[in-house]
Order: sequence, then C-alpha cells, then structure tokens
Amino acid sequence: MEISEKFIYHIWDAQHLNSNLKTVSEKNLKILFQGRWNTASGPDFKDAIILLDNEVFRGDIEIHLKSYDWIAHKHHEDKNFNNVALHVVYQNKTNEKFTIDESGKLIEILELSKYLDRDISKLIKKYGKSKFEVKDEFCGYFAALSSEVTEKLLLDNGIRRLERKIKRFSAELVMSDFDQLIYMGIFEALGYSKNKFQMLQLARKISFPMIKKYRENGMTKEQLISLFICSSNLIEHIPSTFPKAIIHKWIHLYSTQDFCSEKILIDWVLFRIRPVNHPVIRIIQIIDIIWEAASNSLFNQVVRIFSFSESKIEMKEFYRRLYDFFRSKNELLPERYLMGKTRIDTILFNIILPLIILFAEENGYEKLKKSSYNIYTSYHALPHNYIINHMQKFMQPSQKKVFKNKAALQQGVLNIYFEYCKDHNCKLCHEHRKNQLELM
Repeated sequence: MEISEKFIYHIWDAQHLNSNLKTVSEKNLKILFQGRWNTASGPDFKDAIILLDNEVFRGDIEIHLKSYDWIAHKHHEDKNFNNVALHVVYQNKTNEKFTIDESGKLIEILELSKYLDRDISKLIKKYGKSKFEVKDEFCGYFAALSSEVTEKLLLDNGIRRLERKIKRFSAELVMSDFDQLIYMGIFEALGYSKNKFQMLQLARKISFPMIKKYRENGMTKEQLISLFICSSNLIEHIPSTFPKAIIHKWIHLYSTQDFCSEKILIDWVLFRIRPVNHPVIRIIQIIDIIWEAASNSLFNQVVRIFSFSESKIEMKEFYRRLYDFFRSKNELLPERYLMGKTRIDTILFNIILPLIILFAEENGYEKLKKSSYNIYTSYHALPHNYIINHMQKFMQPSQKKVFKNKAALQQGVLNIYFEYCKDHNCKLCHEHRKNQLELM
C-alpha cells in the first residue's frame, strides 16, 4: 500500500503504534519521548528518548518510507545525521538490519508497518494515498463555531500542547534532574533560532552539577564566564563593544584556572546576528542567576516565583517576580541588553511551567500544580508570530477576539497548526475536531 511520507510523520508523532515494538535486529524497543518535530534542515524529529533492550538512548529520529531512502537522500554522507538514534521506516525491503551513518555508527531500524495500531490502520486504508496537498486556501476547523465553542477548543488544544512538553521533560528526567533540565532549557531558549542547539550543547558540556562543584572548590564568577566563553571558542567572536582589557582578562583567567580544560567544539552561527542575540551577550545576561543558584538550587529559585501565601495567585505580582528574576542588571552590559520580556515569556511557557507542573506531580504538590495551570490559562497574550497570523485567515472576527488576550489560547492555535496544518493533515484534524465537539 502506497502512503505519503508526511503521513508517516504523524503516525510517529502521535505514536499510533502497538506496545510490543522490536527493531529489525530484534531488540526490544520502547519510546519514552518521540522527539520534537524539526522544522529546519536535518533529521525529522529532534531529542527523542528511547529504550533499546532497557538501555536509554537519546538522539534524533529520521523517517522514510523505505530503508534505502537513507542512502538515496545521501544521509550516509551527512554529519548532520550522526546523532540519529533510530531510523524509522514504513517498510524495510532490504536484508540489512542496521542503517550506517557518516561516522560508521550502526543505527537501529524500526519497521512501522508491522506495529500500527487499529485506528491508524483504518485511516491508512481510507486516506493513505493522499499527498496532503493544499488545493485551496481554506480551513474548516473554525467554520460555524461560536466564540464560546472556539474558546473551549483552543483551550483544550493549549492544554494538549502543554502536556506534550510535560511528557517530554518527564522522559528526560530518566537521565537528568530538575536543576539540569531547567538550566539546559534556559540556555536553549537563549540561543534563539540560530543557536538553540549550540547553546544546548554548551549547557550539556558545562553542566549545572559541574558548576556547583567548581563553585564549592573556589571558582569565581569571572572564571565561570571565562570557562563558558573560552572553552567554546566564543572568545574568537566577541562583539566589538567589549573592551579589549576584559577580553584579555577572560583569556588569562581561563588559561590559569585548573577546573576544566576541555575544549568544546561548537559550530556557532553568528552571521548577521543581532548584537543582543549574540551568545556571549546571552551568557553574560544569565550568568548572575546561574552563579547565585550554584550555591543551592536553580530550580528552587524558580519555584519561589510561584510561592504565594494566598490560595489565589495575583498575576500582577507574578509578572513582577518573573521579570525581575531574569532582568537583573549586569555591570558588564548596558541596560538595553537586558533580556526582553517576550523572551522571558517564551522561557516560562516552553520550559518553566512544564517543569513546575511535572515537579508538582512527582511530589504530590496539588496546590502548586493547580496554581501553575491557573497561571498558564490566565497569562497575557504573547506577540503574534507568522503561524498565528496565518491561522487567523480562517477565523471570523469574533473568533479572533477569543484568543486576543490569552496566551494559552494562542498555544492552542499553535498546537492545531503543528499537529495538523503544517503538513496538511486535514483528515486527521477533522477526526480530532469531531471527537472534541462530541466530548463537550
């Protein structure tokens, strides 16, 4: 049966699979986290977490219709695919039990066609040959819906998007802790679109437990700055606004410290980057928070933002605490380089809230969990992006007003787009919408 490769993406993303998975080489396979859909170049899903014969692996997922597409697409010659942990194919028509990447590493193969659940098998029979091409600029998701129903659907989708993030962090806890997860998440967010992966690499190499240990052994804050900047070779790309005396000082501090000598190979993307988004600026912006937290716990400092004596959280006070936490003045940076509130909002929604809720669930803190969900559903709207603007074209004026003031409803729009609209899976979207309406 011929089906679209884009359809396979959604099978994988929604995990329409049986539970007893085995790779082609007969290893037992369990998917802890299917990964994040990659909208840029490279593997189809990033940062997946899987169990192979009860051993945890973290890496990327590449998806093809047939296993030989790996070579046809020349991934075996591409270093960008060397972090692939699992090659997912609809059919494996070769005798090979493994895929081989550019470095020579063997990659396990999962043949999806053997493990589809009943629901997706029915959909494949009905829609599997669809190419998911947009014929007209029309979306029926919002058609004939009242403002009240639209708000309920968007809130449901917004919660789904939040819970997917919680699930991702829950899987990552297998190999980490709350301090390191929030530390990595903040660094990744400060990489913006061009250096997200690079900043995440840096946070993994110079981990929060390492920083705590170095501080206990006498490392100073300036030595920590020099470690970040010199070990990652950012010292060769310092913005011209920094005095040469400071640059020479960092070089000297790094060369004379004996805490860590490892060089971190990171391919920074610095061409035409805005000065405020330069990795060096972002590291210095966050260094005071990291340094202060290293004497105790970064996660505990963030939890304090959510600590209210009253049962009801005052949003005005919450905003003040959140922005003050991330916008402390730094003697090395002018005030115009303080972290923007929009970036802080992004960190809250993508990193902090999912982790706080997960922490509350893990420890049975129902009050903290409830208040965190209340913050999520009460939070002010964020600036529109190109996806929100695109989706608004399919709404009536009254429907546009629904999510004008609530970020959770905007998140619902984003969830609809990434789950269905991005690859034109209108049939699956229609089924989901129908199920949502039936539950109301």
